Amino acid sequence: MKALIDWVDVRLGVREFYAEHIEYPLGESINLWWLFGGLATGCIMVQFLTGFYMLFYYVPVPELAHESIKTMCNTAFLGDLARNAHRWSCTLGIAFIFIHMIHVMAKRAYRAPRELNWWTGLTLAMIYALLLITGIIMPWDWRSYWELIIWADWVALIPVAGHFLKEPLLSNFTLGRNFAVHIMLLPLLLVMVWRIHIILMRRIGLSGKV
Repeated sequence: MKALIDWVDVRLGVREFYAEHIEYPLGESINLWWLFGGLATGCIMVQFLTGFYMLFYYVPVPELAHESIKTMCNTAFLGDLARNAHRWSCTLGIAFIFIHMIHVMAKRAYRAPRELNWWTGLTLAMIYALLLITGIIMPWDWRSYWELIIWADWVALIPVAGHFLKEPLLSNFTLGRNFAVHIMLLPLLLVMVWRIHIILMRRIGLSGKV
């Protein structure tokens, strides 16, 4: 194995890349609570992998969406496992993100000079929530329909702008647009903001004990 790694390292410089971009020294303040940010990232990776698998079967057409998911779960190789892993990793991801935020607030790591890291983290949580909402809508069964109506009502509660946002949201909604937002726009934003979040963390360092 070492010989293989040496061969690759000479040609691609993997050790240098690892030392510069991945390796990170951990301080004495590290404990169990620091794991939850990484666990949330792991859940997102599971969703990327299982979501890519489901793209081969899902049909973003109202008349076929739910049936395509049922067909995948009942006939495709590991289809039911992929969908359940996608759903449960999403649920666990929400819990891990929430615990991570509570930990950051408890350590007061939102204060200077880490305020940008705090705001990028909140942005990531919002993007994740949008991924959850658009994902629930994709099967287009009765739950999905009412989920769309409920979230549109929540949008209407936004001060001043809510009423002006709800009507365009519903009148311009299509399952195909929801599908495009879920698999292209939101994942792209998630990766970009996550990258900024990690760069800021590595630049400023982890917060110490309160």
